[in-house]
Amino acid sequence: MFLQIRVSVAAMFSLLSIQIDKIQRLVWVLVLLSGVSFVSSQSFAAQADEDPDVSAAPWQWLAGRRDRVSRDVTALGGYLDEWLAGEGVGEQANETYLRVRLNQLWGSRDGYNSKLKIGGRLDLPMVSERWQLIFESDVEELNTLVENVLGETGSNVSIGGFRYQRETESGWKLSHDVGLRARLPADPFYRFKAAYGRQITNDWSLGFKQKIWHYQSQGWGYDTEVSFEREMQADSILRFRSELNFQDDHNFIEFGQSVALHRSLGNRETISYEAGVLGINRPNVRIEDYYVQVLYRRAVYEDWLIMEAIPQILVSNDESWHPQPRLLVNLEVLFFDF
Repeated sequence: MFLQIRVSVAAMFSLLSIQIDKIQRLVWVLVLLSGVSFVSSQSFAAQADEDPDVSAAPWQWLAGRRDRVSRDVTALGGYLDEWLAGEGVGEQANETYLRVRLNQLWGSRDGYNSKLKIGGRLDLPMVSERWQLIFESDVEELNTLVENVLGETGSNVSIGGFRYQRETESGWKLSHDVGLRARLPADPFYRFKAAYGRQITNDWSLGFKQKIWHYQSQGWGYDTEVSFEREMQADSILRFRSELNFQDDHNFIEFGQSVALHRSLGNRETISYEAGVLGINRPNVRIEDYYVQVLYRRAVYEDWLIMEAIPQILVSNDESWHPQPRLLVNLEVLFFDF
């Protein structure tokens, strides 16, 4: 089984590498086009109401290229599924997808940083409804809590492997991941995730997430998240979230507490207002960072091109508590054909 995992992961990265250069070029073009669309959306919408062809023309050639890559991605999932399952199983719909995310950060402390993240899922319905082949180019559990919460440049670690997932009758969603980190010598890992949510009163709901992992090269760690949500209006939710993170090679616990108001502005637009604190427990329990941010998220084109703009103010102990303004702009492209 472990040999199959290594062969499958190697085959997956080999087949995907053929498309990476095309995808990267496509993403940079998308950045330019989506930026123009983001700035001129209101006037453009008015023209589109008068002439529907105006809204379709600028995107036709781009959508065609994205659709071709999407078909290749889904076909890759189908080929691997058939190879692992063998012949004579019968055709089933395949929900393989690829996610490409371009993160850009401007800050008075950080300067300018740009990072391309690639992740996704290879669906294996013929092998088993509960098994999936996964790959990630930025592994959240190897980032610090600050990096994950504030969207900073992370681990630059790529992994690939298999995921087994199931849902219990009591509402728990459980998954087990096993695979290899993309490095030499081989670095196997195991990761367990559990998620649970329930309505505790008419107004309040509880959410719980637990992640435990072990990498041969970096030891073990865990991440625990508890959240309480209240629906304020039909289009807004108030959320309180607490999080603990531990990594064996850091030998200290990070903690975070935040409050956020999430609002829906329409079918394809949301905005969130968030404030929080981040700290550590060694050499003594103390707050290291305060932050406020506004996250604006919009589907720029259909359901596969998504733009985020996140202005932030960070007040950090490392900077003698001087406010540090920052701006994150994220572009996400989804490739799927189902």
